[in-house]
Amino acid sequence: MTTTTEGAGPTRAGVPADLETMLEHGFSVGPLDGKIPLTKHGVQDFTRDPDVIAAWAKRHPGCNWGCTQTGVVALDVDPRNGGTVSALSLGPEHATLTSRTGGGGWHFFYRHTGPVRGKIPSLPGIDVKVGGKGYLVAPGSIHPVTGKPYRLHRDGPIADLPEHLLALIAQPTFAAPTGPAPASGDRWDGLIQTVAEAQEGNRNGTLFWAAARAAADSAPAAVYSALAAAAHQIGLDTTEIQRTIASARRKAAS
Repeated sequence: MTTTTEGAGPTRAGVPADLETMLEHGFSVGPLDGKIPLTKHGVQDFTRDPDVIAAWAKRHPGCNWGCTQTGVVALDVDPRNGGTVSALSLGPEHATLTSRTGGGGWHFFYRHTGPVRGKIPSLPGIDVKVGGKGYLVAPGSIHPVTGKPYRLHRDGPIADLPEHLLALIAQPTFAAPTGPAPASGDRWDGLIQTVAEAQEGNRNGTLFWAAARAAADSAPAAVYSALAAAAHQIGLDTTEIQRTIASARRKAAS
């Protein structure tokens, strides 16, 4: 990549020029203390209103800024946790709005709507931030630990999320079967068999559905153990299995 935009000095009301560029790209922004929002409701208070932004800049001189945009996801590559840009397999055709972080990492912004994972299981050190729900420290800010600036690296249009990355970060969905769970010799065998036959891409969703059905029907502990064993056999790891079953039981109880 080639750097096309360097960080610049303050513009209107103390707002950094790089932050102005993010506003031009449609982002909402809010003041941060380091990486923590200074607004009462956090990211929900982020705005594009120039008067509000100017008032924040005056109230919090020298603050950092966070940015977010609904319909935009950001790939946050952190080399300190093993993240590498090469792992994303980006080519020239995938060029998009990009910033360098004060911690030596990268933020790649892409357009995408729909559920995504918060992390890429197969790629350590790469997080996924969903605009409108999460936020990132914006260019023009200073890293609270290293003291180095966040800077725009490539100021260009925000591209659509590449297909090969969508396959990695898309949240698996599961269409629950209609009607009663398939029955077998034991009343719970159908649920367990459904999990055992789940295909890659639907495994976690299938386990969640089965565990929720079991919880709604007051299943004994042995059923959850059997569901966990079936999930383990189809490739889910222990932590993910435990978290999914616990989440399903909480949902059924709510």
